[in-house]
Amino acid sequence: MNFQTEICTFKTADNERLHGALFTPPERPADLALLFVHGVAMNFYLAPLFTFGQDLASRGFHSFVINTRGHDWISRAGNLTKFGGSAYENLEDCLPDLDGALDYLKKRDYRRFILIGHSLGAIKSIIYQGTRRRADIVGIVSCSAPRQFYSERVARQAGFREVIEKAEAMITEGKGEELLSISVGATPGIFTARAHVNKYGRDDNNDCRPYAKHLGCPLLAIVGSAEPKFFYEYAQEIVAGVGAKGVCKLVDGANHFYNRHTGQIVEIIDEWLVQFND
Repeated sequence: MNFQTEICTFKTADNERLHGALFTPPERPADLALLFVHGVAMNFYLAPLFTFGQDLASRGFHSFVINTRGHDWISRAGNLTKFGGSAYENLEDCLPDLDGALDYLKKRDYRRFILIGHSLGAIKSIIYQGTRRRADIVGIVSCSAPRQFYSERVARQAGFREVIEKAEAMITEGKGEELLSISVGATPGIFTARAHVNKYGRDDNNDCRPYAKHLGCPLLAIVGSAEPKFFYEYAQEIVAGVGAKGVCKLVDGANHFYNRHTGQIVEIIDEWLVQFND
């Protein structure tokens, strides 16, 4: 099935200007839209979500792949008046970001929404709906949500406690906006001391399990078997919080970005989406 591609701009309530790609199958009008939410330092035009959006649009689903204000490591923000990106983003910024994207879709006459998040985007999607509890969000797909909250990482990652302590000390000294180079999985990352404590600090702010109990909609959790074991364990814990409406799928051989397995992931999502057909 052919689809049209439109690069879109939407604004948040706090005046951030964000962008995305809307894929629409013109011969198949619908009131249902899929909203794709990227992970740390990613953006709307990178795989896997851009590929997912295109492939699902070719199967008839209207798909909006967006930037949050945490796109890329460092970007322009505040209508080009300040720095933004993952290095500066607070986790709770997902609330106005997704509000803005959903408001944009509502103006395009969509009335039902499914959030599809990858990595930190999966955590944002669950936290968003667990907080907002919107009746028009009818489903969530969590792709490889990481178990990276403080209490878990301190036990698993050597030196993590010391990194948080350093960031906390910098905030106390008035240096919260200074940048730190910090490992993110196997790659280096950049965060201000403030953003790092906000996302990964002692309050376990990014543990989405408590929010999973309040979604009020079905959830599909997808994990690759080539990811560290804790990804699958965490997916099962999230699904347990959702209850009977939760489903967990393990994709054999898939890594965190699903290289060479995107077709399998799309097939899983497509089969799960059947329940939302009119």
